[in-house]
Amino acid sequence: MKPETTLEKVAGNLATESALTVLSVVTSSPLAALLPVLSKSLASERHRKRVEEALAGISSVLESHAEILRNLTDSQYKLINETVLTILQTTNSEKLKYLQNVVRNGLRAADLNQQDVTVLSRIIRDISAEEVDFLIRNFSFEKIQLGMTTGNALPKTVLTVSTGGQDELLMSGLMSLGLVISAGPKISDSGLLRFSNGVAKLIALLKKPAN
Repeated sequence: MKPETTLEKVAGNLATESALTVLSVVTSSPLAALLPVLSKSLASERHRKRVEEALAGISSVLESHAEILRNLTDSQYKLINETVLTILQTTNSEKLKYLQNVVRNGLRAADLNQQDVTVLSRIIRDISAEEVDFLIRNFSFEKIQLGMTTGNALPKTVLTVSTGGQDELLMSGLMSLGLVISAGPKISDSGLLRFSNGVAKLIALLKKPAN
């Protein structure tokens, strides 16, 4: 008898299909109906296991918040739906943890509007776990200096990011996502950067919930 292929293992995994079926009902959309089918096309066994665990956790959370689910706003619905689809495309285990946080926090984010969710969902899809870590670690800084300065010492509220290192690469990614922008028109801010206004909302979704 031929050994079971990876695809056959995935196709026959009831836990994955069960979780995805629950999610397809909760986040029903034209794409949501394909979630169980998409689960059968996950190529890597390790990837399958990571995604399966993430979806099972989300399924449990959603089932335990039935009252909240009945009263989801359109924005919350869109956020959860987009996040589930992103999970299916994610291979990084740390990013998967952040995505699970987004679903949990999204259940309580009734104040988000459609424009917020459209922008945030796009960022959540593309941001890396390392970039999220950088944001959470450094969001308390008011300004950012990229590269060393030869002038007066910078205040403690300014984060200095050395050129040529890993943080510079992360900064580049955050700038491309619109999360780091020019500090402003003031002469004193010349050459400085800052976190954009949407970063606070993004972090609130990505951080681990208090309970």
